[in-house]
Amino acid sequence: MLREPLTHCGLYMFCWYRLAVLSYESNKVINMRLHAVVLGKCTSDEMVLMFTEKMDAVRELQAIVARGGDPTAVVEHYRRIVAANVARLSD
Repeated sequence: MLREPLTHCGLYMFCWYRLAVLSYESNKVINMRLHAVVLGKCTSDEMVLMFTEKMDAVRELQAIVARGGDPTAVVEHYRRIVAANVARLSD
């Protein structure tokens, strides 16, 4: 049986928009971290956190997908993580 294109990600355009926003927000965090590194304001703890966050994110993604999670849930999950990073790095 063929799936309707609306079942996976709502409207495909809406899913595309969410991915584009996640990309923009992630780029903002990367820029903030690189700026801190260049100015010498980045601690070794922050450098370790950058790496461990990526490893944790992969494990969380695997768990969501293993439970049959919706792609929009994955994107929204990462947007919450990125938003927390922006808030933390803005201080």
